[in-house]
Amino acid sequence: MAQSSVRARTQTFLAAFIVGGLGGALLDQIHVRAHVLRYAHPGLAGQPWWVAPQFGIAVVLILVASVTIARRMVSSRDLVPFVVDATIFVIAYVVTGVLRRYPWAIAMILVVLWVAMLLVHQDRALLSTVSLGLAVAGPIYESLLTWTGAFRYTVTPLALRVPAWLPVLYLNAGVLGASVARAIASNHRFEPVQKAAPARSSPGA
Repeated sequence: MAQSSVRARTQTFLAAFIVGGLGGALLDQIHVRAHVLRYAHPGLAGQPWWVAPQFGIAVVLILVASVTIARRMVSSRDLVPFVVDATIFVIAYVVTGVLRRYPWAIAMILVVLWVAMLLVHQDRALLSTVSLGLAVAGPIYESLLTWTGAFRYTVTPLALRVPAWLPVLYLNAGVLGASVARAIASNHRFEPVQKAAPARSSPGA
C-alpha cells in the first residue's frame, strides 16, 4: 500500500511537471506574440530554454502546497468540472494578450472571471486560500526574476516591474490549482503513508 501511494504520487507530480511545463510555455507564447513581455536571450519561438522547465517546477510546487492545504480543510463535494476551470484560466491568459493596451479592462475582466468561479464553486475556502496565496507569491517571484535581467514586461502600468493586473491573473490560476489539488487530495492512493505500529512481544517471549 505504501509503495503504491509513493508510486502514484511520483507519477502524478511527474505528469504535472511535463504537462505544466508544456502548457505553461504554450500560454506564455500568448505574451511573447502579443509583445506583453520580452526575454533577454530568446531561443526557439522567442523563448529561452528554461521557460518550460520553470513552469513545470512551478506547477509541481503549487500542487504540493495546494494538496497540503486541501487535506487540512473541510471541503464539500464540488461539482464544477476540471475542464471548466482550465478553460477559464486559458481565457484569462488570452485576455491579457489580446487587450494588452487596456490594462484596467484586463484587470476588471479577470476579477469578474475569478468572482464568477468563486460563486459557482462550493469549495470556496480552498479556492480562496490557494488563489490569494498565488496572487501574492506569483508576482513577487516574477518581480525578482525581472531584476535578474532574464526578461521584462513591456506593458504599462507596472508595479514592482510586473503588470498591475498580474496578481489577478494569479487569482485565476489559483482556481485551476485548487481544482487539481482537490482531485488529488480526494484520491485514496494519495493518503499520507501511516507508519506501522511496532509489534508487541508476547508475554512468554
